Amino acid sequence: MPSKVLVMFEGKKYTAVQLETEANRIAHWAMSVGLTPGSIVALLMENRPAFLTTWIGLSKVGVVAALINTHVAEEGLLHCINVSDASVVIFGAECTEQMHRVLDRLPPRISGLYVYNDEATSSPPLFARSLDEELKRVSSLRPLASQRQSVSSNDMMLLIFTSGTTGWPKAARVEHQSLLGRSMVFVRAANVTPFDRLYCPLPLYHTSGGVVAVGVMLLSGCSISLARKFSTTHFWSDVRATEATMVQYIGEMCRYLLHAPPSDLDRANVVRVAIGNGLRPDIWAAFQDRFGIPTVCEFYGSTEGVAGMLNVCRERKDQGHLGQYGYLATAVSGYTIVEYDVDADALRRDANGHLIQCAVGTVGELLLPVRSYSPMHKFQGYFKDDAASATKLLANAFQKGDLYFRTGDLFRMDDHRRFYFVDRVGDTFRWNGENVATCEVAEALSGFPGISDICVYGVALPGRDGRAGVMQCRGFFDRCQRCM
Repeated sequence: MPSKVLVMFEGKKYTAVQLETEANRIAHWAMSVGLTPGSIVALLMENRPAFLTTWIGLSKVGVVAALINTHVAEEGLLHCINVSDASVVIFGAECTEQMHRVLDRLPPRISGLYVYNDEATSSPPLFARSLDEELKRVSSLRPLASQRQSVSSNDMMLLIFTSGTTGWPKAARVEHQSLLGRSMVFVRAANVTPFDRLYCPLPLYHTSGGVVAVGVMLLSGCSISLARKFSTTHFWSDVRATEATMVQYIGEMCRYLLHAPPSDLDRANVVRVAIGNGLRPDIWAAFQDRFGIPTVCEFYGSTEGVAGMLNVCRERKDQGHLGQYGYLATAVSGYTIVEYDVDADALRRDANGHLIQCAVGTVGELLLPVRSYSPMHKFQGYFKDDAASATKLLANAFQKGDLYFRTGDLFRMDDHRRFYFVDRVGDTFRWNGENVATCEVAEALSGFPGISDICVYGVALPGRDGRAGVMQCRGFFDRCQRCM
């Protein structure tokens, strides 16, 4: 329905026809400045409806949007622009200073800088053209079929940057069909309908916000209540004001919300499902109980990954894990946990050179099978970084010709064949002959009174093997640091 409200943002409502009109303008503008299918535009701006209409409009004519984290600056910003191979940069007025600082170091291929100045209190910067003014001069009609005929579902649609935990951020490719396929998983798992409203406080430059939330809206016709950024103070008041029936989260957000003072309004909401990842077992029950959330759709995956896991948790017995897979489901999915040597930082192999599957309860690295024939299970790789892409693939793991994706995550499986995230590879250290998972130690210590935030890591000590655990925490006593 053209008049249906699809996006709510800071008290304003945007209908389907309004969003479509703006997206069409972006598509026509892109063609007017010489962008063609496969061209790349770097997009740097905070959450707001224009973010959605920009990359959706670009995708209509096959132009790729490289979504850049608004928190990167200077060298980090230059790196992302360079890696993306973008020829045009679109940025929000709120990011003007960031762009100004790298202006004289931008690559020569950048043919234009355009700014969304609709929220600014001053004129556009002299070094950029006003995209708002440009859009007023182009058509709002849907691009002709002849202008879209070269765009296919397996074309690249987005570049989304990884967090950069192993160096500079890497640009992960997202195809049209991959975005729709991933989003459909959540539409079905959460039984999303056009009558639902999804509250999204997550940044749109990341997969959870930019792919999951937007994809769910496009496929189901539900509405998105969009926040500029996450706020512990305003989270539940926003949810109540927009009558959201679904909320998005990442694990850290849930902990922040639980740290907020209890209120009589904690359960005064109509939320029926929370969708997200990283909800830790130590706060899972408290999160659902305190805020009265009937269902949690906790997922595991990565932007560049070839598969994921999902736990649709409606009962207390299902809290804490990332999905339960019987023998048949495990065989079909190909999900495998293999032995990992913490000291050597390498996977263990048997006498034949094959990887060793972990026994039940044993911690090891999770591997996912790569299936090039499936849009959801093929490895699209990092954009123009074959070396980094190669490090994520493992051939001949169990037999000649097989191919697996290295998640870099440590998992374990219990007697009921439920999968549990333990830690990141590299975040585990060895002490007195035992492997220590930083996340598990942090969870155990976080229950002590007065601790609000905690970080655990290993440090080498002179004359001692392994690493000793160090805890840094914040609480009513300010800050302390102790060896364990």
